[in-house]
Amino acid sequence: MATLNLTSAPIPQENPVAAASRRTGLVRWRVAGWVLLFWFGFYGLMMPSDIIEDMQMAHGDNLARDIFGSLLQASVWSLASPLILWLTQHFAIEGPKSWRNIGVHVASGLVISVVNVAICHASIYALFGDRTGSSVHWSIGQSIVVSTPYLMIIYLAFAAIVYSIRLVRRYEERERLLAQAQVQALKAQLNPHFLYNTLNAVSEFAYKDAATAERLITMLSDLLRLSFAGGDAAKVPLADELAFVRRYLDIQQLLLEDRLQVRYAFDTDTLDAQVPNFLLQPLVENAVVHGISRRAATGHIELGGRIANGRLTLWVSDDGPGLAGASPRRHGIGLSHTRARLTQLYGSEQGLEIESPPGGGFKASLCLPYEQQRAG
Repeated sequence: MATLNLTSAPIPQENPVAAASRRTGLVRWRVAGWVLLFWFGFYGLMMPSDIIEDMQMAHGDNLARDIFGSLLQASVWSLASPLILWLTQHFAIEGPKSWRNIGVHVASGLVISVVNVAICHASIYALFGDRTGSSVHWSIGQSIVVSTPYLMIIYLAFAAIVYSIRLVRRYEERERLLAQAQVQALKAQLNPHFLYNTLNAVSEFAYKDAATAERLITMLSDLLRLSFAGGDAAKVPLADELAFVRRYLDIQQLLLEDRLQVRYAFDTDTLDAQVPNFLLQPLVENAVVHGISRRAATGHIELGGRIANGRLTLWVSDDGPGLAGASPRRHGIGLSHTRARLTQLYGSEQGLEIESPPGGGFKASLCLPYEQQRAG
């Protein structure tokens, strides 16, 4: 087993205002790109049918007219898209005003369609005149009457697609905020209890062992730095998660006065795996509080991880009394929260198994999809 360096490098900080402005700009350019791709792709697919129809009717001279008309339609729709996006955002077809908002979309689609037909009709006839080989001359009014229903369907279809995308994004944002809230709740649950015990120990050591008190303060400061470094991100590299857990266990070893021995058994290639933030800490705390701290003899905790067949397996075990001799909380809040988080993040692609032989000992094993840390 290779020796692992579980320290965490400093995280460069970016100006929040500049970062938010940059992200907003990227989002706008990305949306503009998708809008252009949609409209020019749609009319690009429609163009061959118009060309083939004219060729079948021996109106081959209309090729330039057909190409120009398709490109013009796509351009007009692209220019109208910011208004459509605004309408889908401010007039959602849900809630108590859904019927009113549907009426707004129908009216807006009608106006946009009429304007579209008028612009295209006037521009095409100004450049190409009547369709070659056709004895029928359509006025703008006739074109509006014939083409507007078809364009209304296109408007409503585009608005429905945009609205569906917004619903998916809203759901994803809610999921992200839920994961963020879970991380915050876990940290809030840990910090008051753990800080109280540690600071109380610092106070006691200050009178009898100033060097140990100073070590505790330094280790606690490092632990807090690492807890803030991950922020509220739903997932972090396993190396960062382990760096935090190791600081926690270092402090516990000092508080338990060498009654705790820890072994790390992680394969080196697991360190760049993405794991849920604060995943291991509740399991480690469970092992310390219910498996080690209640016994007078030295206890052992092992943390390990390996990758096999695209799956990441992590475990935390101890040689304490197990479920038979532990308090009821041993199998309670920490593990249930972990199960809920894993289900929320991975669905059925995860597993949490508990082992506790009759002779003692406790092991919690996690199995997750292996997700490699993104570069940059």
